[in-house]
Amino acid sequence: MRLLLVEDDLSLSTIVERGLREDGYAVDTANTVLDARHELEVNDYDLVILDLGLPDGSGLELCREIR
Repeated sequence: MRLLLVEDDLSLSTIVERGLREDGYAVDTANTVLDARHELEVNDYDLVILDLGLPDGSGLELCREIR
């Protein structure tokens, strides 16, 4: 299963990513809405774990776009 983790807090992102990888998931990370949009254009994901407050926009708006 391939996941996209969108989180701007680098320490939190690292911890979550490590845990997910240890559980056998393939994880890509993005730190901004712009990075997440790029990842979503070039990869197919089974799940997106999305922070709502990102430095360059709203994670909630990104969620609406994805849907």
